[in-house]
Amino acid sequence: MEQLETTWSTRQVPPTEGLSYWKDVICKNLLELNIDSSFPASFAGQIAKHAFGPLNANFISVTEQRVWRTRHLDCGQQDGLFHLIHIRRGMQNTEQYGRRFTLEPGDCVLIDCVASFDFQFPQGVDALVLEIPRNWIRGWLPVPEDAVAQVISGKTGWGGTLASALGNLCSSTIGNLELAPALIAEQIAVLLALAAAPSGPAMRTGKRAMLQRVRSTLRERCHESHLDPAGVASTLRVSRRYIHALFASAGTTFTQELWNCRLQRAQRVLIDKRFAGVSIAEVAWNCGFTEPSHFTRRFREHFGVPPTTYRQSAA
Repeated sequence: MEQLETTWSTRQVPPTEGLSYWKDVICKNLLELNIDSSFPASFAGQIAKHAFGPLNANFISVTEQRVWRTRHLDCGQQDGLFHLIHIRRGMQNTEQYGRRFTLEPGDCVLIDCVASFDFQFPQGVDALVLEIPRNWIRGWLPVPEDAVAQVISGKTGWGGTLASALGNLCSSTIGNLELAPALIAEQIAVLLALAAAPSGPAMRTGKRAMLQRVRSTLRERCHESHLDPAGVASTLRVSRRYIHALFASAGTTFTQELWNCRLQRAQRVLIDKRFAGVSIAEVAWNCGFTEPSHFTRRFREHFGVPPTTYRQSAA
């Protein structure tokens, strides 16, 4: 079977049209995203896409950019995908699932394409992005969401083995491998499962389901300014202590999860044109904050800019 191989480059268009061209290419051929750059006049990027068994491999090289996605953006056929990103040059500041971290050369991360995320590449980046079907990866990761937004270090352990395997894939040789791409893709899935395995005992299925119910309740009720563990515990008919224990087993806290839900709700409101006339103070109150100044401080700490600036840049 002939391998799919397609390339795109901003060299195909005038420099003034590079960023616009790049947005179109990424949205049509990778994922519907928002993309911006601090240096649009000198923006440059190229991507080579190859079929790779059940996966697609995207070799990307691009200058400084910010890439972000909100839940309401249409995924289309990409709805069932995860992205496994392997950084080869540059750094990637990442936010997803309420977690914020930085990837360095050699590191990997699994990204949920359905959920919102925010990536910043301050130095530009060379990276391999593998498009992984959700149903396929569940053959090795029964709950792949548990591995999402976790830094997989390329320096030690199974993470180092995974990074080494991914590092051997390049655009010029991926179509001339000794083994069938489907077999190599399966080996990558096995290495990902080993690298992403929790260091402690795995959370049992019942606890995982309850944690998801708690998080769902927080998302639905985070606008309530006085929401607390006792209120959530009462709704779900469990003890307050059990709520705290659930979050502790997941490496987080009730308070941290609640702030993340409120800030993500505020982020969605600020980029939604329908709420353009709603003041920042009203956004704060509608997202569970009792003081607009507290909201502004929290938002700046989380997203790096105050809510007014964030709204303007999104517009």
